[in-house]
Amino acid sequence: MRVIPFEVAHVRRLELRPADRLGFAARGGRRGLLALAAMYRASGPCWTLLHAGAVVACGGVGIQPGATGNAWALTSALVEAHPVACARLARRCLEAAESGLGLTRIQTTVHVRHSARAKWFGFLGFEREALLRRLVGDDNYYLYARVR
Repeated sequence: MRVIPFEVAHVRRLELRPADRLGFAARGGRRGLLALAAMYRASGPCWTLLHAGAVVACGGVGIQPGATGNAWALTSALVEAHPVACARLARRCLEAAESGLGLTRIQTTVHVRHSARAKWFGFLGFEREALLRRLVGDDNYYLYARVR
């Protein structure tokens, strides 16, 4: 498993897990996902995890004013085959963003039906803060934050 700088083209090679597709229908499907990936690429540090040449996951931290970042992740089923390695690499990337950019808060949203993702962000040091009703279409999300 290795980490390389994120490129939008990596999303084209990524087979999203069904739970990761939640919300993207409301954002324009695959085309909307690629537009979102381009926005992510321009917003802050981003990474891609590769295993044997396959894209396992893409993620990063979009920078906001006030030492705050917005974490994002797009994952394939390969994450489930390598959960410990993926979690360790994700944690290192988050820590690098925090220390390198002086971030005191990194936040993210998790669809209310995506318990595996909630557990993942919990392992990465995020705590649930709030319910965001109808954030994307009619879907509800939880707000999670990692504060130092």
